Amino acid sequence: MNKLNIKLIRKFSDSCQEASGEINQKLDSSKKGLVLGVYQCGKKLELTSAGQELDQKSGGKILQHLNELSERMKLGQAFVLTDVVPEYSAVALASLGPKDPGYNQLEALDETRENLRWAVGAGVRVLQNRGCGDISVQADAEHDAAAEAAELAAWRFEEFRSVEERQPACRLSLHGQAGGEGPGGAWHAGSVLGRAQNWARFLSDMPANKMTPIDLGQAALDTLCPLGVTVEAREREWIEAQNMQAFLTVARGSCEEPIFLECNYRGDKESRPPVVIAAKGVTFDSGGLCLKKRESMVENRGSMAGAAAVLGALRALAELQVPINVCAVIPICENMVSGQCMKVGDVVRALNGLSIQIEDTDMEGRLMLADALVYGQAVHKPELVIDVATFTKGVLQALGGAACGCYTESEALWRDVTAAGARSGDRAWRLPLWDYYRRQITDDPSVDLRNKGSGKATSCLGAAFLKSFVCCSWLHVDTTGVGKLAHGSAPPYLSARRMTGRPARTLVALLQRLAAAP
Repeated sequence: MNKLNIKLIRKFSDSCQEASGEINQKLDSSKKGLVLGVYQCGKKLELTSAGQELDQKSGGKILQHLNELSERMKLGQAFVLTDVVPEYSAVALASLGPKDPGYNQLEALDETRENLRWAVGAGVRVLQNRGCGDISVQADAEHDAAAEAAELAAWRFEEFRSVEERQPACRLSLHGQAGGEGPGGAWHAGSVLGRAQNWARFLSDMPANKMTPIDLGQAALDTLCPLGVTVEAREREWIEAQNMQAFLTVARGSCEEPIFLECNYRGDKESRPPVVIAAKGVTFDSGGLCLKKRESMVENRGSMAGAAAVLGALRALAELQVPINVCAVIPICENMVSGQCMKVGDVVRALNGLSIQIEDTDMEGRLMLADALVYGQAVHKPELVIDVATFTKGVLQALGGAACGCYTESEALWRDVTAAGARSGDRAWRLPLWDYYRRQITDDPSVDLRNKGSGKATSCLGAAFLKSFVCCSWLHVDTTGVGKLAHGSAPPYLSARRMTGRPARTLVALLQRLAAAP
């Protein structure tokens, strides 16, 4: 083999993913890159059909080089070749894993789609590291999944870098445009989903002094209103008039004014009852008097990640014109320490009249969601209520970053959630809503509820608490393990040490399934 005509540049692996999330070169729009998938067939590597055509165009150079990679190529890795075909400065060979693995029931995952995301994510990032500012992605099928991964992998948080140091936008496209890049095409749909999750990542990653409750409300107005979503940002006077005392109890510790955000997307012409989604919007969580450790505060600008994911999902629904009605109700405030903040032992009354004893000021999200859930049901009369929040450390300890914890009593709804997670690659795992946990938060005869309870299963206790405020079909989504900073075990299409925006795409997939139901 003539090694002078082909160069192996570098490998993108798990180890350098952690250490090299930054782009090493300035992106150049004149430098074109191509992500080319490679199947692992036992110990051999096999090109896709488009890859075989490109190999013929290159005079067989790509196929010749695959033999050298057979022992090294693994899912989530990409190798870069230069001087292969003249129209591309670099070609990234990215492992797709085995051919057509399909749905893995044990993993609750569509591995064909998720393997493609891993390959595209690895390929896009390593090409960006080579300075490619115009990247095409080759995919034989599942073009939406490929587009999602490309958008997610190309995103970077550079809000506070000097203007001259920021990277220009990277152009992403489908090689051959077989899936349709315009509106209505699968690639376009995936791009919409990826960009929506990236917006959620941006909102979550902004520091608390730059993403106050008012800032978050303004961001929702600026982005969603032009898409036809009705957005109302209510201030303290309105919140007080509604008598949302549980929410106001959390907000009173901060000098930043609280906001109650209500976003209505009307995609269903038949005016069916909306799905109400409540989300926790704590723009900074110090823990209150039950103060968090400094290390824990680092990512707690992202305590509004549930709100960010819901707003991202609304953006995607509106852009894709999904035929469903959705109303998001989002209480937004800070949980801070001051002379006016809530105290351990305080008793407040929620909007439905239930009394709540505050045993832990760091369990503020359930107080906020209690009022939001009651309000959303009273005003909009939904058949389904969903709440989304970074809620408890318990779900992080149970599931890590693999899945969000979900609670529902509806078997049909859980099947839809499982299918949505399998399709999006952002999975959910069902946890119990047993009466055992309800008894542990209602065992003080002096009050109706305690916000902490006497047991150790903190996520289950939190779900049992919220169950007291819903009277229709309900899904509780605890995103603590998945919604904040991505770590070393994150897939290649998510940047380590940056916010994830999860589970925005799973929410969209779920709502699309509900919209398609008879």
